[in-house]
Amino acid sequence: MQKAHELLRRSVSSISRIEKGQVKLPERDLPPILDAYGITDPTRRKALQALTRGPSAKDWWQSYRDVLTVYPTFISMENEAEKIRAFENMFLPGLLQTPEYARAIYRAGQPDRPDFEIKRLTAVRVRRQQILDRADPPDLHVIIAEGALRQLVGGRTTMKRQLEHLLTASSRPAVEVQVLPFSAGAHAAPGSFNLLSVPALRGDVVHIDQSAQRGFLDDSEAVRRYNLVFDMIRASALPATGSRTLIEHLSSEL
Repeated sequence: MQKAHELLRRSVSSISRIEKGQVKLPERDLPPILDAYGITDPTRRKALQALTRGPSAKDWWQSYRDVLTVYPTFISMENEAEKIRAFENMFLPGLLQTPEYARAIYRAGQPDRPDFEIKRLTAVRVRRQQILDRADPPDLHVIIAEGALRQLVGGRTTMKRQLEHLLTASSRPAVEVQVLPFSAGAHAAPGSFNLLSVPALRGDVVHIDQSAQRGFLDDSEAVRRYNLVFDMIRASALPATGSRTLIEHLSSEL
């Protein structure tokens, strides 16, 4: 397979910036890439072309590219999704985090990062949540492992506020929260992941967020497998009402 920078007659650094989401892929460069990868289906090509035309350099996350790497690609997809399903086994979903909770995660995970960068990363996480306030918010269905709810991220006060915020968010019509309890035992998920239903792609795309692997999967077999995993976890999780009761109990203990 011809290298991307040779195919597009660009420098390696230029291609790197496109791959990291720091620079938008010009629409004219998409057809030769689709040709090289053997994507000939007209519907698929039109959908990818539409996605390329989607977010522009004026989108809000572009102003944070000094602290973001591949993250803008995920934010762009999340921003266009009509349905988001997520499983989180370590932390609460980013779309439902309080600023204090998000800041504590970033500080613990990136101890050498300057405070002003942690502040900007936290601002990005909070800004992402505005999609839930839209007139047509995406349907959000999250399943959270019980251990993530019991982990005292940021201390007791921060965690209590976070659980209260989670309860408030779960009362939204477009948000469903389930808890996968310890009693469910072993489960099928290899780690945290998101399933994003993006109209321009005519289907789902999987975003993996695990220590050993991060990135997107859009081949039909991977999408089928992760849809199956989500359905299996959902069946093992507490229903929404039982999940809310458990979250209220954990909050009262703090």
